[in-house]
Amino acid sequence: MKALWEVGTGTVAEVRTALGKRGQDLAYTTVMTLLGRLAAKRAVVVDRTREPFVYRPVHRRESVLRDRLREFVREVFDGQAESLVLNLVEDESLSRAELRAIERRIAEAERAAKDRK
Repeated sequence: MKALWEVGTGTVAEVRTALGKRGQDLAYTTVMTLLGRLAAKRAVVVDRTREPFVYRPVHRRESVLRDRLREFVREVFDGQAESLVLNLVEDESLSRAELRAIERRIAEAERAAKDRK
């Protein structure tokens, strides 16, 4: 999916090229099979009106990441996002720049919430 999101809309060959740039040198038939499986799961839409077929993701990357993160927080942290963030901070997994970026986002969210009141 990452390669298809990168391409946006593309053929098997285009997705294969994107995968190659990511260090995944897969056979054409392997990429075709993977895209076929994603289509069967309704994760991608296939335009079969032209040759070669063109594949397009059904969902935007951001919405999938948001849903997966919510699921992760629910399953691993019992729905407590604060626990996830605190664990990242305490584990020193975040760089100083990442911490500053988080602080800015928190301040923006607080201003937006205040403006809505």
